[in-house]
Amino acid sequence: KMYIGTSATSATPPVWTYSPLCAGIKSITPSVNEQNQQAFYMCGNGGADNEVTAIAPQYAVAGRRIHGNTAQDYIAGLRYALGDDRKSSMKIELYDTSDTLVATIVADCTITDIVDFGGNTEENEPFSCTLRVNGIPTVTTA
Repeated sequence: KMYIGTSATSATPPVWTYSPLCAGIKSITPSVNEQNQQAFYMCGNGGADNEVTAIAPQYAVAGRRIHGNTAQDYIAGLRYALGDDRKSSMKIELYDTSDTLVATIVADCTITDIVDFGGNTEENEPFSCTLRVNGIPTVTTA
């Protein structure tokens, strides 16, 4: 289950109110976007030593536009916003096959690549965006 922060308090750090980002959503594609450093040491006999030095996680969200849905309306309203106005928070709850919560991921994010209208006349309106994580997500296991 994915949620997007649709409003926040003025406290530092802000406390977010989350809305489910699920109505009309057909796919969520995570990507860690790792930065790697590779070195070849004498004791490696020609084999590489690899180290992940940074990550830039993002989540590509796609589906159809549902007008009146709090999460989609919030994101669509940011289409022409810039800077801090595009920043939010996201929360993902991961469940096992018996519907037991196994982990929660929370992260500050910037909402990019917003598409909330267009397409062919015989199709539903598209909806998509990319949630780009700012910093390192907080992962809590149940």
